[in-house]
Amino acid sequence: MAEEKGTTREAIVLCWLMRHPARIQPVIGTTNLDRIKNSHDAIRQSELMTREEWYSLYVTARGNELP
Repeated sequence: MAEEKGTTREAIVLCWLMRHPARIQPVIGTTNLDRIKNSHDAIRQSELMTREEWYSLYVTARGNELP
């Protein structure tokens, strides 16, 4: 998905967390400049990620379909 959207995996992971119904507020927790740079696109991606994409990642992570 990151490749399709022209961003990084870190940005997609943070985006997914920010779109979670529990309203998760992720903390990067790093001082590694490369990881921070890779995460910078998460806010823009969270505005663009569809519900279908969110659920697709959720199902992929679970390894089975939702009921």
